[in-house]
Amino acid sequence: MERDSHVSAAASSTPGSFEHSHSVEEFNVSIPEYMRQNASISGLMVSAVVFGGTHVLLIQRASHDFAPLMWEVPGGACEAEQDKTVLHALARELFEETALHLRRVNRRVDQVEFGDTRADGFIWRKVTFEVDVEEGDDRDVIGAAVRLDPAEHQDWGWAQMAEVDGGQWGKGQLRFSDSQRTSILTAFRR
Repeated sequence: MERDSHVSAAASSTPGSFEHSHSVEEFNVSIPEYMRQNASISGLMVSAVVFGGTHVLLIQRASHDFAPLMWEVPGGACEAEQDKTVLHALARELFEETALHLRRVNRRVDQVEFGDTRADGFIWRKVTFEVDVEEGDDRDVIGAAVRLDPAEHQDWGWAQMAEVDGGQWGKGQLRFSDSQRTSILTAFRR
Protein backbone atom coordinates (compact mmCIF):
# COMPACT_ATOMS: atom_id res chain seq x y z
CA MET A 1 0.00 0.00 0.00
CA GLU A 2 1.20 3.49 -0.72
CA ARG A 3 1.20 5.30 2.59
CA ASP A 4 3.16 8.28 1.30
CA SER A 5 0.64 9.11 -1.40
CA HIS A 6 -2.08 11.55 -0.45
CA VAL A 7 -4.48 14.08 -1.82
CA SER A 8 -4.52 17.63 -0.61
CA ALA A 9 -8.09 18.90 -0.53
CA ALA A 10 -6.86 22.36 -1.46
CA ALA A 11 -4.89 21.08 -4.43
CA SER A 12 -7.41 18.55 -5.67
CA SER A 13 -9.76 19.18 -8.52
CA THR A 14 -13.50 19.20 -8.00
CA PRO A 15 -15.04 15.80 -8.71
CA GLY A 16 -16.67 15.76 -12.14
CA SER A 17 -20.16 14.81 -13.15
CA PHE A 18 -21.68 11.50 -12.17
CA GLU A 19 -24.89 9.53 -12.59
CA HIS A 20 -27.31 8.22 -10.00
CA SER A 21 -30.11 5.69 -9.97
CA HIS A 22 -33.69 6.84 -9.57
CA SER A 23 -33.77 5.11 -6.17
CA VAL A 24 -31.48 7.78 -4.67
CA GLU A 25 -33.24 10.81 -6.16
CA GLU A 26 -34.27 12.01 -2.69
CA PHE A 27 -30.57 12.77 -2.05
CA ASN A 28 -30.20 14.87 -5.21
CA VAL A 29 -31.16 17.98 -3.22
CA SER A 30 -29.18 20.70 -1.50
CA ILE A 31 -28.03 19.99 2.02
CA PRO A 32 -30.13 22.84 3.50
CA GLU A 33 -33.20 21.41 1.72
CA TYR A 34 -32.45 17.89 2.96
CA MET A 35 -32.02 19.20 6.51
CA ARG A 36 -35.35 21.07 6.26
CA GLN A 37 -37.05 17.86 5.11
CA ASN A 38 -35.43 15.93 7.99
CA ALA A 39 -35.75 18.29 10.94
CA SER A 40 -35.12 15.56 13.54
CA ILE A 41 -31.40 15.41 12.67
CA SER A 42 -28.63 17.95 13.33
CA GLY A 43 -25.98 16.81 10.86
CA LEU A 44 -25.57 14.59 7.81
CA MET A 45 -22.77 12.25 6.82
CA VAL A 46 -22.38 10.11 3.71
CA SER A 47 -20.21 7.11 2.91
CA ALA A 48 -19.34 5.19 -0.25
CA VAL A 49 -19.08 1.42 -0.62
CA VAL A 50 -16.77 0.64 -3.55
CA PHE A 51 -16.71 -2.96 -4.76
CA GLY A 52 -13.91 -4.59 -6.70
CA GLY A 53 -15.53 -7.86 -7.69
CA THR A 54 -16.38 -9.69 -4.46
CA HIS A 55 -14.26 -7.38 -2.31
CA VAL A 56 -15.02 -4.02 -0.69
CA LEU A 57 -12.54 -1.14 -0.39
CA LEU A 58 -11.69 -0.31 3.23
CA ILE A 59 -9.58 2.52 4.62
CA GLN A 60 -7.98 2.64 8.06
CA ARG A 61 -8.21 5.75 10.22
CA ALA A 62 -4.91 7.32 11.28
CA SER A 63 -3.56 6.39 14.72
CA HIS A 64 -3.75 10.03 15.88
CA ASP A 65 -7.28 10.77 14.58
CA PHE A 66 -10.77 10.22 16.00
CA ALA A 67 -11.55 6.46 16.24
CA PRO A 68 -7.87 5.55 15.75
CA LEU A 69 -6.97 2.53 13.61
CA MET A 70 -10.61 1.63 12.92
CA TRP A 71 -11.50 0.45 9.42
CA GLU A 72 -14.27 2.10 7.41
CA VAL A 73 -15.52 2.89 3.94
CA PRO A 74 -14.75 6.38 2.58
CA GLY A 75 -17.07 9.11 3.79
CA GLY A 76 -17.62 12.14 5.96
CA ALA A 77 -19.78 15.12 6.75
CA CYS A 78 -21.82 17.01 4.17
CA GLU A 79 -20.86 20.68 3.90
CA ALA A 80 -23.63 23.00 2.70
CA GLU A 81 -21.21 25.74 1.69
CA GLN A 82 -19.15 23.34 -0.43
CA ASP A 83 -21.54 20.65 -1.72
CA LYS A 84 -24.24 21.37 -4.31
CA THR A 85 -26.28 18.33 -3.22
CA VAL A 86 -26.03 15.42 -0.80
CA LEU A 87 -24.79 13.28 -3.71
CA HIS A 88 -22.11 15.87 -4.50
CA ALA A 89 -20.97 15.58 -0.88
CA LEU A 90 -20.58 11.84 -1.49
CA ALA A 91 -18.44 12.50 -4.59
CA ARG A 92 -16.30 15.02 -2.70
CA GLU A 93 -15.74 12.77 0.31
CA LEU A 94 -14.87 9.77 -1.88
CA PHE A 95 -12.35 11.88 -3.77
CA GLU A 96 -10.86 13.58 -0.70
CA GLU A 97 -10.36 10.31 1.13
CA THR A 98 -9.21 8.04 -1.73
CA ALA A 99 -8.65 10.17 -4.88
CA LEU A 100 -11.26 7.99 -6.63
CA HIS A 101 -13.83 9.59 -8.94
CA LEU A 102 -17.52 8.86 -8.50
CA ARG A 103 -19.11 7.52 -11.69
CA ARG A 104 -22.52 6.35 -10.45
CA VAL A 105 -24.50 6.14 -7.22
CA ASN A 106 -26.26 2.78 -7.48
CA ARG A 107 -28.34 2.56 -4.33
CA ARG A 108 -28.72 3.53 -0.71
CA VAL A 109 -27.35 0.70 1.40
CA ASP A 110 -28.65 1.94 4.75
CA GLN A 111 -28.85 4.89 7.07
CA VAL A 112 -28.22 5.12 10.79
CA GLU A 113 -28.69 7.86 13.33
CA PHE A 114 -26.53 8.40 16.39
CA GLY A 115 -25.76 11.03 18.97
CA ASP A 116 -22.56 13.04 19.05
CA THR A 117 -20.75 12.43 22.33
CA ARG A 118 -19.09 15.84 22.00
CA ALA A 119 -22.34 17.83 21.60
CA ASP A 120 -25.34 17.08 23.80
CA GLY A 121 -28.52 16.58 21.78
CA PHE A 122 -26.74 16.62 18.39
CA ILE A 123 -28.05 13.82 16.15
CA TRP A 124 -26.11 12.66 13.10
CA ARG A 125 -27.59 10.71 10.22
CA LYS A 126 -25.12 8.67 8.19
CA VAL A 127 -26.30 7.44 4.79
CA THR A 128 -24.24 4.75 3.08
CA PHE A 129 -24.39 4.30 -0.70
CA GLU A 130 -23.07 1.65 -3.07
CA VAL A 131 -21.16 3.39 -5.86
CA ASP A 132 -19.20 2.75 -9.04
CA VAL A 133 -16.00 4.69 -9.70
CA GLU A 134 -14.55 6.04 -12.94
CA GLU A 135 -11.51 3.86 -12.37
CA GLY A 136 -13.66 0.74 -13.02
CA ASP A 137 -14.28 -2.36 -10.95
CA ASP A 138 -10.92 -4.13 -11.21
CA ARG A 139 -9.19 -4.18 -7.81
CA ASP A 140 -5.71 -3.67 -9.27
CA VAL A 141 -6.76 -0.67 -11.36
CA ILE A 142 -8.69 0.94 -8.51
CA GLY A 143 -5.88 0.18 -6.08
CA ALA A 144 -3.32 1.90 -8.32
CA ALA A 145 -5.43 5.07 -8.12
CA VAL A 146 -6.03 5.12 -4.35
CA ARG A 147 -4.27 7.94 -2.53
CA LEU A 148 -4.74 8.60 1.18
CA ASP A 149 -4.30 11.76 3.22
CA PRO A 150 -2.04 10.58 6.08
CA ALA A 151 -3.62 13.15 8.38
CA GLU A 152 -6.83 11.09 8.24
CA HIS A 153 -6.06 7.56 7.01
CA GLN A 154 -2.98 5.37 7.13
CA ASP A 155 -3.78 2.21 5.19
CA TRP A 156 -6.28 0.64 2.81
CA GLY A 157 -7.17 -2.76 1.44
CA TRP A 158 -9.76 -5.07 -0.07
CA ALA A 159 -11.89 -7.34 2.12
CA GLN A 160 -14.38 -10.10 1.39
CA MET A 161 -17.68 -10.48 3.23
CA ALA A 162 -16.44 -13.33 5.44
CA GLU A 163 -13.44 -11.24 6.50
CA VAL A 164 -15.62 -8.26 7.44
CA ASP A 165 -18.03 -10.56 9.27
CA GLY A 166 -15.24 -12.38 11.10
CA GLY A 167 -13.14 -9.31 11.86
CA GLN A 168 -9.94 -10.90 10.50
CA TRP A 169 -8.09 -10.71 7.20
CA GLY A 170 -4.57 -11.07 5.81
CA LYS A 171 -3.44 -7.87 7.56
CA GLY A 172 -4.68 -9.05 10.96
CA GLN A 173 -7.66 -7.78 12.93
CA LEU A 174 -10.38 -5.73 11.21
CA ARG A 175 -11.75 -3.34 13.83
CA PHE A 176 -14.96 -1.47 12.95
CA SER A 177 -17.65 0.40 14.80
CA ASP A 178 -20.70 -1.85 15.08
CA SER A 179 -22.72 0.36 12.73
CA GLN A 180 -19.91 0.43 10.15
CA ARG A 181 -19.62 -3.37 10.12
CA THR A 182 -23.42 -3.66 9.76
CA SER A 183 -23.46 -1.19 6.85
CA ILE A 184 -20.69 -3.02 5.02
CA LEU A 185 -22.32 -6.42 5.53
CA THR A 186 -25.63 -4.98 4.32
CA ALA A 187 -23.87 -3.74 1.17
CA PHE A 188 -22.60 -7.26 0.45
CA ARG A 189 -26.17 -8.57 0.52
CA ARG A 190 -27.12 -6.88 -2.74
